Amino acid sequence: METDTAAALTLESAMALRFPPFPVVPDGVELIAFHSFRPSGIRVPIDDDDGDDYGGGRRVLLEDMMERDGMGIPTIPLLKKHTADNLEKKKKKKKKKGGVGAQQVQVAPERPKTWWELWEELEDIRRNAYDPNVAAMDRLCQAGVEFKSGRTWPTAAQGVQHVWDIFRIYIGLLSQTQTPAPAKDSTADAEASTTDAEASTTDAEASTADAEAPTVDAGAPTVDVEARLDDDSDSDLEGADDALAGANDEKDADDGAVDETNLMEAFLNDPELSMKVFFSSHFREKGLIWSEPRCVATPILVSFFLRYLIRSRVFPEPDYERPLKRALEIVELARVELPNSWKMGRALPDAFSDGCKGLWGSMQLMWTLPADESPNSPKEPEAKRPKLDNSEDTEPPSPEKPAAIDVDADAEVATAESNTAPVGGGWGTAAGGEDPEGWGTTPRSWGDTSTFASTEGGETPIHEPNPPIWDASVVDIQATWDLQPPTLLPLLGPTAFPLTHTTGVVEQSTRRIVRVEPPHLPRLLAQNAPAAEAVEEDLGCRFARLILAPWGRLDKRTYEAGSDVLPPTVLSTSRGNVVLEAEAEATETEEGKGKGGDGKSVVVGAHRPWKDEIAVLVDPKLTDILLAGMGIGAIWVEIVRDKGAEEGSAGGASKKGKGKKKEVPKLWYMEQLVHQLPSFYIDKPEEV
Repeated sequence: METDTAAALTLESAMALRFPPFPVVPDGVELIAFHSFRPSGIRVPIDDDDGDDYGGGRRVLLEDMMERDGMGIPTIPLLKKHTADNLEKKKKKKKKKGGVGAQQVQVAPERPKTWWELWEELEDIRRNAYDPNVAAMDRLCQAGVEFKSGRTWPTAAQGVQHVWDIFRIYIGLLSQTQTPAPAKDSTADAEASTTDAEASTTDAEASTADAEAPTVDAGAPTVDVEARLDDDSDSDLEGADDALAGANDEKDADDGAVDETNLMEAFLNDPELSMKVFFSSHFREKGLIWSEPRCVATPILVSFFLRYLIRSRVFPEPDYERPLKRALEIVELARVELPNSWKMGRALPDAFSDGCKGLWGSMQLMWTLPADESPNSPKEPEAKRPKLDNSEDTEPPSPEKPAAIDVDADAEVATAESNTAPVGGGWGTAAGGEDPEGWGTTPRSWGDTSTFASTEGGETPIHEPNPPIWDASVVDIQATWDLQPPTLLPLLGPTAFPLTHTTGVVEQSTRRIVRVEPPHLPRLLAQNAPAAEAVEEDLGCRFARLILAPWGRLDKRTYEAGSDVLPPTVLSTSRGNVVLEAEAEATETEEGKGKGGDGKSVVVGAHRPWKDEIAVLVDPKLTDILLAGMGIGAIWVEIVRDKGAEEGSAGGASKKGKGKKKEVPKLWYMEQLVHQLPSFYIDKPEEV
């Protein structure tokens, strides 16, 4: 019975889906013919759609989330799910501003990161555990290996790996002992050359040798003594060479091990001193100071290594950890000062110093080639330069006809040598000296002694040139070959500075930067102030003052060992009072003079190179690169008032009364930059 009922229900339900008969149309429903149907699609909700009827501007209800067609009628969900059913919502497109011809904004590409920036990202998590019971040297070697592993090192072209090897050699982590290559056996080459030479002899030479040879008995035994000696000596020498080479290899290996041990001990005992030496004298000795990329990369690399040692607590002992932190401070200082030394080298001397050099000439000593004379050859009297005039009786000397010239009263009349620089002739000049534009003419001759002025009385320095030549042809030729010297006109404009001031003390030394004083504001001067004071006031308003102190007194052994620090030296072009004794302490007396510690009289106000500070005028734009503590080696020239110009201006001015004399500022300029040293510079100890 139950089976018949189920079959009836199934048949009844199946008959309900068969047409005809069609079901009756409900009331209020209008059927659309198939030809009148227009598909409208499915509504897809989008962001910020506030214009629909189901959820715009209010909280969307669950029934409003059902799918609807384009007419708003809910759709019947399909039994089969498709992959496109759960797609993300489409975002509303934003309209471009500016229309079709709007300019596209170009975004600059991101700057590639440097190798140290890439290392810095994960540097805090790079650490390893080390057993403090292990020897300190073994821990240092293990840390050097683990520091290198696990990092992305730059390419070999950047030289970071090369710098790392140099640093490892310096602290003893890398051996630089090399086994010498075996000596090449030249016996075969010598025998081959001897055979060729013997084969090339002629029959005539052979017959002559046979005729001259002594007669030997045919029955007597013959022994090749030379060959036997050669064989014995060769075998003995080869054995000795092998033994010596083996001994040398063992000695080099032992020395290398000892050197590495000493280097590691020096680093562990005083890492602060080791880093000072490495980034100063050792850095210059290896030539790394002359490479700007090395000056940038090396302190950064060593800083990473020392921070790794401290972070991983490779040396947890206080005797090791505290010195490592002080060494890290030196490395961070080198990270700033070594690249800054390149900036100082490009900027110094500045335009003002170059202009002063163009105004007063060079103050450095002129190097001359020494005469090549044998000790046994007699000295000939030096010939004087002949006086030339335009008279017809006087014939100008020429290389073909040497002229007789006057010498000292004690010496006889000598004939000028043929290789002496000609006065009237020279390269490109006729024999008679008629061409005034030749290279060997008097105004431009290489042997002309009038290139520098006289130094009689020590008042006129040897660097002052002769008055200019007013010959148009000569001026044109000189302008073609010579470069225009720098002048102060672009900096100072029309000024009385060349008339009121001149050069004073000339010192060559290494000095330390104390501070940089910016230009001061203009001040009101007295009505009867001299012109020199007005010029000095103008210089103080235009330029900054670089205050330099002596580097410090070093022992004589350090200088003899080749220290880079230049000791204070007063050049021969200097003018003014200088106290050379470092310990001299002048005491003022009524006569204006004092006595130093050795009893010598010392002029009050004299320059003391070992003690006094100097103020160098520099461009105010250079104040950022002139770091306090760094050293500068150069030629320092003092700017002093010209006494003649000062007396002339004082004579015309009215003297209202005698008051306290105003102190004259001491100003200097730099002529030649020799080197720049970091503030922690120290010479390499003998045991390192």
